[in-house]
Order: sequence, then C-alpha cells, then structure tokens
Amino acid sequence: MIVTCPSCHNKYSVQAEAIGDGKLVRCVICGTTWQQEAVSEPHNGSVRVMETIKWTFFWSVVFISLFLLFFAKSTVIKIWPPASSFYDLISKNSEKKQKSFKMSNVSNFFIQRDGKLYMGLKGELVNVSNEVQILPSITISLKDDDHLPPKDVHFKKIWTHDMVYKKILPNQKVTFETELQSIPYNNLVCDIKLDVL
Repeated sequence: MIVTCPSCHNKYSVQAEAIGDGKLVRCVICGTTWQQEAVSEPHNGSVRVMETIKWTFFWSVVFISLFLLFFAKSTVIKIWPPASSFYDLISKNSEKKQKSFKMSNVSNFFIQRDGKLYMGLKGELVNVSNEVQILPSITISLKDDDHLPPKDVHFKKIWTHDMVYKKILPNQKVTFETELQSIPYNNLVCDIKLDVL
C-alpha cells in the first residue's frame, strides 16, 4: 500500500500487514507523526478488470487471425500479397500428404436397424509412401445428384470418420467402415476426402 505524509506529501510503499488496522507512523523527511489507518486497495478490482480486458482482446485477435488465415484466404492475400507463398507451402504439404495414401475397394451398403435406414461406407486405406504416416480422418459428404432440378435438391450430409489406428507403416493397409442414419436410397453423389494436415 502507498502511505502519504499529510505534511510534506512524501509517499512510502508499505506492506499492508505492517499497518494492520492502524499504526502510528513518522515521516523520515519532515518528522511529522500521524495515525495511519488501514488503506483498502481500490485498484485491485480495476486491475482484475484490466487483466480480463487484456486477455479477452488477446484471444479475440488470435481467433480472428486464425479465422482469416484458414477461411479468408483470398482476403488475406489481397491485404498482404506475400501471404500467397505461405498458402502455396501449405497446399504443397497437403498435396504431398494426400499422395502418401491410396484409397481402394470403397463400396457402400444400406442396412435396416431398429426400423431406421443406415447407409454404410467401407474401404481400405494404404500408406503408399516410404515413411510412417499419421492416419488422417476421412470426411464423407453425400448430397442429391447435381442433375436434379434445384427444387428437388433437399438432402445433404457431411460427416467425419476417425480411424481406429493412429499411425500406419509404409505399405500397410487399414480398413475403415462408417455408417450414417436416415439416408435416401436414390440420386446420391458421394465424395470422400482425407483430412490431412
């Protein structure tokens, strides 16, 4: 706490515990003696508020930056053209990772379970690189056939399937199988992609 001499206005930094509920104190500059009462620290609340504002601002900036980085690529490049080389690097790494895997024997099936219709997808994923790879998630998107009139397009589902294994050795093959409930039988377009970093 800060103690101020009432005579010469010299300030002293004193531990609050040293003053307690009140104490007789003396100024070393002018020699004035006075009864110093305990002083509450009103700025503690404002310090906490400022800390909260500071951290809120910090995380807001981080969130907005990440959002722009991943979801507003063209805007970022327009504002800061050198960012295009960063996006090219990410794209090349993603393409390289995509080429590390090969999907084969992919097929779909429909099953009825507890009166509900499920569509399943199964297939194999092979590590065709010469390195151990971290297995990506598989994103499956289903939608109505693009050739249907727009008013008839009413179905669209996207879901992600995480592989049971985390790593895959060179030339190793793993199988995957995933199901989604309530799928129409006809006019479906299916797209499968690997969510590689």
